[in-house]
Amino acid sequence: MASLIGTTKRRRRIVLITAVTSVVLGLVLASPSSANLAGSSFEGNDGNMIVNTTGHTDWANVAGVNTGIDRTSGSTDNSFGQGTKEDSSAVTVVSGSIPPNKNDLTRFYEASELASNGHNYLYLAWERLVNIGNANLDFEINQKTTAGFTGSTTGPVTLNRTAGDILVSYDFGGSGTPTLGVNFWLTAAAGNTVGQCFSANALPCWGRHVTLSGGVAEGAVNTQAITDPLNGNASLGAGLFGEASIDLTAAGVFPAGTCEAFGSAFVKSRSSSSFTAEIKDFIAPIGVNISNCGTITIHKVTENGDSSFGYTTTGSLSPSTFSLSNGGTQAYSAVPAGSSSVTENLTSAQQTTGWTLKSLTCLPPTGSGTSVTISGATVNITMGAAGAVDCTYTNHINLNPTITTTLSASAANIGDQVHDSASLHGATSNAGGTVTYHAYAGANTCTGTDLLNSTVTVTNGSVPDSAAISFNTAGSYSFQAVYSGDANNNGATSVCSTEQLLVKANPSIGTTLSATSVNVGSSVHDSATLSGASADASGTVTYTVYSNTGCSLGARDAGTVTVSNGVVPDSNALTFNAVGTFYWQAVYSGDTKNNGATSTCTSEQLVVNPLQPAASTAQSLIPNDSFTLSGGFSPTGSITFSLFSPADSSCSGTPALTQTVPVSGNGTYSTSNTTFTVTTEGTWRWQSSYGGDTNNLSVTSTCGTEQFTIANH
Repeated sequence: MASLIGTTKRRRRIVLITAVTSVVLGLVLASPSSANLAGSSFEGNDGNMIVNTTGHTDWANVAGVNTGIDRTSGSTDNSFGQGTKEDSSAVTVVSGSIPPNKNDLTRFYEASELASNGHNYLYLAWERLVNIGNANLDFEINQKTTAGFTGSTTGPVTLNRTAGDILVSYDFGGSGTPTLGVNFWLTAAAGNTVGQCFSANALPCWGRHVTLSGGVAEGAVNTQAITDPLNGNASLGAGLFGEASIDLTAAGVFPAGTCEAFGSAFVKSRSSSSFTAEIKDFIAPIGVNISNCGTITIHKVTENGDSSFGYTTTGSLSPSTFSLSNGGTQAYSAVPAGSSSVTENLTSAQQTTGWTLKSLTCLPPTGSGTSVTISGATVNITMGAAGAVDCTYTNHINLNPTITTTLSASAANIGDQVHDSASLHGATSNAGGTVTYHAYAGANTCTGTDLLNSTVTVTNGSVPDSAAISFNTAGSYSFQAVYSGDANNNGATSVCSTEQLLVKANPSIGTTLSATSVNVGSSVHDSATLSGASADASGTVTYTVYSNTGCSLGARDAGTVTVSNGVVPDSNALTFNAVGTFYWQAVYSGDTKNNGATSTCTSEQLVVNPLQPAASTAQSLIPNDSFTLSGGFSPTGSITFSLFSPADSSCSGTPALTQTVPVSGNGTYSTSNTTFTVTTEGTWRWQSSYGGDTNNLSVTSTCGTEQFTIANH
């Protein structure tokens, strides 16, 4: 920036020829054909609004134009009243026609840019209703807006001015080039001759006046009719349009190492070239964005969760510390040129729970002289004029999913195929990695030799089934699934005890009867043998006998026995007292390692046959005898009958049958045998005797006189 040469505290008038007491930036304003300001492509000295040189910009194509429009001239137009001067903060707005010998403003334009050379350029233009020759205008550019100051405002207004606000003076004498200057709003004396009030007014005031010269500023008023492309190509006669370009950096508005930003601008006309002249017409303030301040924006992104992350800064950043969580942004909008840094600081608790800084990325910085370097969790920033730095911290934590499993069956037979299925819970929707399925012998062990070892690939959280497996040995087996994890998910292992498979042998039972054909009245028992059972098979076997081939009728219990290490005891013995065909069946109960089994009903048939007696015969008779007593005298007493077996032919032994019959007189007397039966073959002999009495002698028959013979053939 050119040095300030001098000033005067009581200067009353700005003239077209720069006085020696002004602060001058060495200039003679360029003619419309001279070059643009160094570093800017804007054609601000040609008095028109179109591009004359390819590659340049003008109002027709400059970026970011802000437009102010005055109220219609006449009774509704507004202006400052009550003798308002430039140094007046408390102003009065009135409505009514602008006198014909005063400038009646209609529109104004503002644009600004930060060029590649790091300088900020300000572009201004004005339009008026009538060409009255000279034009004495001031563009007031404030850092802050004045509430309620609009085109429809009337009455008192207190302008919201801040130390450092600028006032660009535009004095045109009716021909030639305008004289441009800039004043700064002062709220306290600078302590030296430079920086005091430009007029005789006391602080606060517009002061530290700088007259802008060629190379720092340029301007022009149209000398012939032009069209306004920003207003529908409306025609503007000669002298109705004026423009200016100002290098704000070279003019000292944006000194090196400072941060200045302006957000409001309006234009007003003085009644004469004197700085203390009364202010008349104005166009109400519009919003602008004129700044050499850099911006630093820090974004926070978290993956798989959220936390509050703390940051510390160096340099002039304020606040010097801040915290961000997911989606949060910390923006510094008034960063001066210079060095600063931002560092993320993970707490020990965050590190313990697994938070990491996954990435720190910055967009390419903008602004001449602006650069960034990244070192770990720190962004080191060198800020140029109006630079912009935009960085994103991405923090990551893995989720802790769980994995559950489901077997295709909880019990199976030897040789049956089963498979395992797994599901992830609490993982990201795009979870990848692998799941390895394991199978182990034994209940709730999950140790030893892996019998399965089937690995599948997880896609978007979906886990395929394991390979199929079968077992050749009965017993309990434990399954387990292990998830590998991926970049967003920690690994997980299913609970061993939740997935148990019981594999059972499928034995058969065979039976053998002690006899398959017996005579009625005989006893029979059954024997059983297990085949295909485990060596330690237990349980029971129940034997039953049925009378039909379906083993459903006439059931007789033959006993229930206990199986020990696969050995089956025999059944109870059953006696069969009826002829017929009977069917034995053995039913094995099974145990934890063996399924039950039932023998085939028709495989064990017992025939009970009737007895065949011998074809021999034998006679049998009930013998009786009679004895006739005659010639006696009223005999009494008794007669004894004796029957001797064939073995006693002399009737000398003990008789086989003896009966005594009482006698009462002469007559025939007989035996009355009804129970003794003779069956022995041979000759049976009777011998009978009367014992006599006092009047009669005894008498005995001869042995064998009476006999009979039994012969069986």
